[in-house]
Amino acid sequence: MGATDRTFDVKVTRDVPYGSARVAVSTTPKERVLRLDVYEPAAPAGGSRAALILAFGGAFHRGSKETDEFGEGEHRNTPIPTYCREFARRGYVAFSIDYRLVQEDPDPGDTPVIGEPSKIPRSRVDHVRGLLGLPPATMQMLWAGIEAACDDMVKAFRFVESHSKSYGVDPARIAVGGFSAGARTSLNAVYGERLPAAAVLSLSGYMATDDLQRHVAMGRQLPPAFLVTGENDLDYIAGQAQNTDRHFSRVGVPHEAWTVPGATHFYPASSPIVSEGGRRSTLELALNDFVQRTLGSP
Repeated sequence: MGATDRTFDVKVTRDVPYGSARVAVSTTPKERVLRLDVYEPAAPAGGSRAALILAFGGAFHRGSKETDEFGEGEHRNTPIPTYCREFARRGYVAFSIDYRLVQEDPDPGDTPVIGEPSKIPRSRVDHVRGLLGLPPATMQMLWAGIEAACDDMVKAFRFVESHSKSYGVDPARIAVGGFSAGARTSLNAVYGERLPAAAVLSLSGYMATDDLQRHVAMGRQLPPAFLVTGENDLDYIAGQAQNTDRHFSRVGVPHEAWTVPGATHFYPASSPIVSEGGRRSTLELALNDFVQRTLGSP
């Protein structure tokens, strides 16, 4: 990640329960404990720190709070726990969260975000299910998994918010984000469920056009977003990137939209990126700059 004037050793606390939620709802419903890993500077804060809550990627079927490094050939992504560790090294408190996956048959909850479940893109999901040896999923299964992940992000945010004093966190300076499924989950939670995060960090995230129009509307005070897409990203993500950028601009949501030249869905933090306005940077530097400007110094 990018340079900073001061860096810290990092203390990691694993498997902290942040709540529970139902799984196996179609057969024998039961509660499943949800956990997160805490990455924090191993030094007194001297006040409340800004924080990030990050969710892993994996097509809502794989990955974990410990790792979500995937790729094809030379294209590989920096895992979410690495982002957490690097932000903690810079003075932030970061949380890598667990959430329910599609094959756990999760309860979708009663706060739906997706307006048209029948239009959920499934090309990547079908590919990953094939890799895992799973039969094709129904649209109801995919919808339930995406909605459950969103509810779990909301629950994680509320946990951090309610335990902010214990972690030395400023509850008004908490950003949420993630990679791929984790990014989509963060966009859904903040803009769909009105989670009062200070910012959204989306690495190859996605919201459908009808969901953008319903949830990201003019006249609402909505948190700023950092949006990154690989030039050769998944078809539906690359195809929606410019539309998302234009929609955010049209309704007045502060945001930065960046492209990773030559990248697929998988790209490291060190990747060069280009903004819609032609600015050049690297993902790590631009992300660090955005976080510092929106959350303030750690």
